Amino acid sequence: MRQTHLASGGRYPILRTVAILYFVGAVVSLVGGFVAAVWFLVNGDPYNWAGGRFRLVMGTLTGTFFSVIAMLAIAELIKLFIDVEHNTRMSAMASAASASGAVSSSSAGSPVDGKSRAAWMEGEETAEGALLRGH
Repeated sequence: MRQTHLASGGRYPILRTVAILYFVGAVVSLVGGFVAAVWFLVNGDPYNWAGGRFRLVMGTLTGTFFSVIAMLAIAELIKLFIDVEHNTRMSAMASAASASGAVSSSSAGSPVDGKSRAAWMEGEETAEGALLRGH
């Protein structure tokens, strides 16, 4: 069962997709904000350059900055929550295995069946990698 999750991009594929969409939205917002700022700079009020155009451009760039920061923060929070869940699950599995005495002292702290943590996580891939591979 574990292999199925890992082959499909890990747990919570929808949340990972939402995080990726937030990253894409941040890039689109950044590009759109700069295009709008240039547009307002070139096609603004011709008689009120210092007041109208400058305020419009600065307002657009400020809004773009805050929207990009907010989108990136939301995407990273989603990834953080997924990582916290994963680390908590691995810690609980390791402590349960060591408490039951099923793991020898040489492999204490390994999460599954006496394998090392690095070997167990070797097949795991990120959501970005899964999307690039078409999963």
